[in-house]
Amino acid sequence: MKLDRRKVLLVAERDFRDAAGDFRLALAMAGLAAVVPVGVGFAIRALVVFGGGLTDLVQRVSIVGAFFVVFLPASYSLVLALESFVGERERATLEVLLSTPLREAEIYAGKVASVLGIALVLCFGALFVYCAVTFPGLGYFPLGILVSLGVSTICQVAAMVAGAVIVSANARTMRAANVMASFIILPMSVVLQVEAGLILVGRGELLWGFAAAMAVGAFILLRMGLRGFSREALLSRETGGRDRLRGALRAVAAAFRNAPSGPALLRARAGPILSALAAFPLGAVLGYLAAGLLPAGIARPLVAGVRSAGAPSDPASAALGIFGHDLFAVILAGALAAVTVGLTGYLLTAVPGAVLGYLAAASSWGLALTGILPAALVEIPIAAIAGGLAIHIGATVIHMEREGGWTRRLLAAEAELAKALLWLAPLILLGAILKAYLG
Repeated sequence: MKLDRRKVLLVAERDFRDAAGDFRLALAMAGLAAVVPVGVGFAIRALVVFGGGLTDLVQRVSIVGAFFVVFLPASYSLVLALESFVGERERATLEVLLSTPLREAEIYAGKVASVLGIALVLCFGALFVYCAVTFPGLGYFPLGILVSLGVSTICQVAAMVAGAVIVSANARTMRAANVMASFIILPMSVVLQVEAGLILVGRGELLWGFAAAMAVGAFILLRMGLRGFSREALLSRETGGRDRLRGALRAVAAAFRNAPSGPALLRARAGPILSALAAFPLGAVLGYLAAGLLPAGIARPLVAGVRSAGAPSDPASAALGIFGHDLFAVILAGALAAVTVGLTGYLLTAVPGAVLGYLAAASSWGLALTGILPAALVEIPIAAIAGGLAIHIGATVIHMEREGGWTRRLLAAEAELAKALLWLAPLILLGAILKAYLG
């Protein structure tokens, strides 16, 4: 999709003037980018003076300080992004913007560019101030980690902004947008905590992995927004409405009624099912390779359990336990497929494959295969079918069309898995019985 950069910049400049024209907002942005980094920087220097010098712990804390001052201004970008469309609706300026001859993609890209530009200026301005206050005279400057932190910042802010602009374009009110923002804030808070923990334990180089993951997420979210943005849908979206609960119930009922089942479902979702099945041998290879990286003591209980496997003293209770575990795994994979973009679908087959490969490396392929047969002949195809349907749910989440229908398509994908459980559950029970009685 080719964009006119001049028109995109016109939209971005308009939004930038709106954000910077309010003195209180400008003062808040300056405080985030200057006052907080100065305070944290002097605190680190005081820790060096009164805490026994530049110890290893102080060095790590100084990196965590940089991490903190960079992502604190990024939170402001979330507010600006959430306000980008729904805020203009409440100020009654949205119709003026959408009545211009600009294309949908140019309007959307301009909105994203404006918020992203402001956020990155704040983040890197704060990082520059922090470095100027903290590191001079210490004889220590973690350039490599700071570079990885800067790249990770760009990717994470881009993902946050792209997701928040989608929320703003689809919310009816600012209150609804703030509530929907929790689906962005909660995953990002987990990511930030994990990154801070990696820095504290001295594995800051792993920030590159988070940067790559966030870059992929930002690309997916930006593509979703560009493909799904429509001025007609935005103008026709009501701020209120009646009987929404009744309409939602009708939509769920229609999704279950229209969802295919049996052979028709297998034919319709053959691609995702085959990709889930391919994750089993891939997991086996990864498990086999991972066996050389883990302590040998971990494998001994697993190998001993496989060698001593046989019919349990109470196979009926064991079968019920296995059935409950496997059924819960399928339901959990489907429930989390939307927020993990279908990753849980691959895990349904990749994890058993990894266990098989690990056991084969620790003992032999013959012993590992003997330990899972014949139950695996039933369980693996079931896992592939359920995993494929979960992958389809994830693919539906990241696919938006300009004519809308995203919720309807997601409900249809979820209904396919729920409807398939009616005939998958007996097969899961059959696999559990085979495992309990035949070992």
